Amino acid sequence: MSQKRISDNKNMTPKERNLLKGAIRRVFSRSDIRRAVIEASRIEHTEPSRPRVTKWSLCGTCKKFIPTYLMVADHISPLIPVDTKLEDMTWDTVIDNTWCEKNNLMAICKDCHKIKTKSENKLRRRSKNGSK
Repeated sequence: MSQKRISDNKNMTPKERNLLKGAIRRVFSRSDIRRAVIEASRIEHTEPSRPRVTKWSLCGTCKKFIPTYLMVADHISPLIPVDTKLEDMTWDTVIDNTWCEKNNLMAICKDCHKIKTKSENKLRRRSKNGSK
């Protein structure tokens, strides 16, 4: 039996699809694999100007020393490929892409993550506009 695409469920509104996608991401934010990736980025570092920060990490992109609480586990290959819409995927694929192998995750700072996400979204828009 082939799996149904997300858009095949006509009872779920786009808003509800996005809420479910957000719920999956929130659960992942508490996952062991995410925690392990962030923990692997930890380094011994102190900064006299920030004496209260005791946990530091090294950003995998900009290579700066960053307080660990400002780090995120980034999917090297995007959760939703830039040439694919969420609606064309199955929920199983979304979950498999979210809980991927550790080698597809990298600990990066929130600033680098914002830049990478913005770049991926730009590629998505280009891909979407090119397919018309």
